[in-house]
Amino acid sequence: MGNPSEVPFGEKKQKPWGYERPVAKFQGVFLKELFLRKGTMSSLHYHEKKDEFFYIVRGEIRVVLGTNEILLQQGDSLRIRPGQQHRLYPLKDTLILEIGTQMFGDVIRIKDQYGRVKHD
Repeated sequence: MGNPSEVPFGEKKQKPWGYERPVAKFQGVFLKELFLRKGTMSSLHYHEKKDEFFYIVRGEIRVVLGTNEILLQQGDSLRIRPGQQHRLYPLKDTLILEIGTQMFGDVIRIKDQYGRVKHD
C-alpha cells in the first residue's frame, strides 16, 4: 500500500472527529467519504499538492478557509486549492463527499487539538 496511513478502498479510517472512507480512484482523482461529528473539528491544515472539492451530502458545517468563514449545508459545495489553510467545524453530524487529486501523505497540520502536529 505504500503509505502507512493508507486505507484499502471501502474501509473506514477512524479519526478523532469521525471517519474517512476511500470510495474510488480514477485517473489520479480520488473520491472519499468524510463523516464529522457535531462538536468536533478538524486540524487547521493545508495540502501542498492536493486540490479538493467538497460536496455536502447531509449536515451543516462551518469552514474556515484562510481568513474567510463559510457556512455549508446539504447540497452546497466548496473547492479548496493547494496551499489554502482550512479547518472544518461541523454544526451538525455532517457527511461530505470529497473529490481530490491526492489521497494520502499531503497534510501539513498547523494546529491540532488532538496532538497530531509534529514539532521539530
